[in-house]
This record gives sequence, structure tokens and C-alpha cells, in this order.
Amino acid sequence: MMFAVALAATVILFRIAGLTAQEKSIPDHGSFTDCRPCHAEQYKMWETTGHSRALARIINAPEANADCFGCHTAEGFAAKLQGNKIDPTNKESFQPVSCVACHKPGSAANSKQLVRDSEKICSECHSQRAVLEGKGGRGIEDVRSFHSAVTCVSCHMSEANHDLKLFRPDDPGLPEDRPDTCTRCHKDNSRKIRAKQLPDWHIFYKEAMDPVEADMAAISAKLKEKPDLLNADLEAKLSTIRFNLSILRRDGSRGAHNLDFALEILAHAAKDIKAIKAAIY
Repeated sequence: MMFAVALAATVILFRIAGLTAQEKSIPDHGSFTDCRPCHAEQYKMWETTGHSRALARIINAPEANADCFGCHTAEGFAAKLQGNKIDPTNKESFQPVSCVACHKPGSAANSKQLVRDSEKICSECHSQRAVLEGKGGRGIEDVRSFHSAVTCVSCHMSEANHDLKLFRPDDPGLPEDRPDTCTRCHKDNSRKIRAKQLPDWHIFYKEAMDPVEADMAAISAKLKEKPDLLNADLEAKLSTIRFNLSILRRDGSRGAHNLDFALEILAHAAKDIKAIKAAIY
């Protein structure tokens, strides 16, 4: 009996010792390089993304401030989620936007061990969510589209991996047996139909944007020569146009995220530009 008890105690001790040794071998996940040994495939994909190059883009820029590092570094992003900012003077020790920026190993608060819901993570640094929902334009009512309820990861992680690629239906290099991002959801029609639709959206956007940008360049040049040409009302209109155009430029989708919202902004801009031009020419 005593031998059996002693044997059981010995087995428990060995298990505890083995568990302790195992725990010590688990990376502390304090750096994105800790992730590579166990997640080599995901790490290789991450290296091809803009997130891996985020820090390099600003680290040598003298104008880069704490807000910049809040989206371009893992440390800055972590501080941002807590409502804080990091000290840019320590930038040489910063990490790019890596695994540890979005994931918190051992945390069960969110799926995939994310630090937050995926949409909230993306929206902390990427303003496209507001465009998808058709919100944020000055003097523009909300303009929802059929993509307004679509999540970022539905399109930018359509293959459920970490390369963050969006596979355009009009990409000639995309194999026929590999579904493009659009037809993964829109199974009611073919890639050929989607391949025509997306360029059409870009054409509609360009036809509305180009004359607005040309007029804005001419107006800016005119005001540079004579800054006092506009009254307060027209100055306010010009400021609104600039703000709304900046939304579309930051979005970068050329209408693909929410064409109706983009065209609404450009229609309002064209109308106010007419009034501004009438006053200065």
C-alpha cells in the first residue's frame, strides 16, 4: 500500500516537473520573432504585407510623431488601444505592426486570440470602415451601399490567411481554379461579370473625380496669387470640399468600397466649385 502511494506521488512529481519544463519552453510572445518558430507559414505571409514594412516607412521621417507610431508599430498600437501614446525618441527599439500587435496569446477574450474584435482592430488605423458605411462626409448624409455591412477581413482575408491579399476578378495572373475575392461571396454570377463591373466603378469614379481635382488645382493656384478672393461662406465651402476629398484619397479604393458615397461627395463638390469659380473668375 505504501509503495503504491509512493509510486503515485512520484508520478505526480514527474508530471509537475514535466509541465514546468514545458511551460518554460513556451515563448513569451513579447516579440514577433518569437512567433516564427511555431507559425512559420503565417510569418512568411506577414512578411509580404504592408504591416511588415509599416515601421520602415516612417522611422527615418523627421516629421513622424507619436500618433504616427501609434499605427506603424506594435508598441504604439498597444498604447493606442489603452488610450496612451509612446515616446518616439525610443523608436530604434520599436517593432513593426506584427503578430503581437493584433494577437494576445493566451487570451480568450476574442476569437483567434485577438486583442480586440477584428473590425475594431482594423478601424483603429484604417479609415475605410467609415467609407464602407458612407459616414463622415461634411454636408453629406449617410450613404450606405450593399458593402456597408461587409467586414474588412471578408475581402482582405478572403482565404482566411495572413497575406491580406485582395484577389481582383480582373487580375490576368489569377488562375481560373483560384476564386477571386468578389466571386467568393457573389456566387450568383461569374468572374467575367465581376471583372467588368469593378473597372466600370473605377471609370465612374475617375470621370467624376478628375474634373473636380482639376478645378481644385486651378482654384488653389488662383488663391495663391490673390488669397482674399473668397468671402467667409465660400471659404467654408472650399474647406468642406478639401476635407471630403481627403476622405476619398485616404480610402484609396477609387469607389470600390462605396461608389454611391464617393459620387455623392463629388457631386456636392462640383456644385460648390461652380459657386467658387463664379466668384474668382
